[in-house]
Amino acid sequence: MEILITNDDGLDSEGLAVLARAAAALGNVTVVAPEKEQSASSHAITLGAPLRARRRPDGRIGVSGTPTDCVFLAMNGLVTKRPELVLSGINHGANMGDDITYSGTVAAAIEATLIGVPAIAFSVAAQSGHLFEAPERLIGGIVEKMIADPPPRRTFWNVNFPNLPFEEIRGIRVTVLGTHRYQNALVREPGSAGEEIYRVGGGELMWEENPEADFTTVLRHRSVSVTPVHLDLNHYEMIHEMRRWRWDGPER
Repeated sequence: MEILITNDDGLDSEGLAVLARAAAALGNVTVVAPEKEQSASSHAITLGAPLRARRRPDGRIGVSGTPTDCVFLAMNGLVTKRPELVLSGINHGANMGDDITYSGTVAAAIEATLIGVPAIAFSVAAQSGHLFEAPERLIGGIVEKMIADPPPRRTFWNVNFPNLPFEEIRGIRVTVLGTHRYQNALVREPGSAGEEIYRVGGGELMWEENPEADFTTVLRHRSVSVTPVHLDLNHYEMIHEMRRWRWDGPER
């Protein structure tokens, strides 16, 4: 199997190296990742501006763009053999609940899914002091599950590991995406010319209670969460309801 490895923490991140090692037991691994960190780049793709792709002596390719750029280039001829599976991560920090909409790691899996290639995004739930032994030991089994039973069209898996030693992890659970809000996440600072400067980040994270959610599984139950994510954003119940409304305007 031809496996593409990418991430949003950059080509030299530890999590990327761990993921590549784990995937090497499953197939032929090609690494195409951003040259520099692209955290919170979401599903951005570079339009118009040139992209550079530099191959290192060990065969890894660094791209001067986003994780989405990396997947797009790999799928459209950058690598010799077209990938059959995309693995993104291991992200240095959780990607759970609503935060997946910001994540470059998850966006790489989304891009692969839109192209029609199975994909998994992997993350470790810690901001520092990341423990990668458990992910390295567990990733192979998770990927083999997807290979044996590929997800439906437009569906990928989002996986989060507790930042714990392997012996302290309490299993693997299938979860849903949680819901949260940030408090005090905007910081204002005086600028040099009298204007205000704003910094986004930090703040207190408040999760809505849900025993089935990814954050509950990872942070409370100390288990690995596997969330199947479907890219169909249509709200079908509302569509059916709105079609019964009377709309003003020209009728044909």
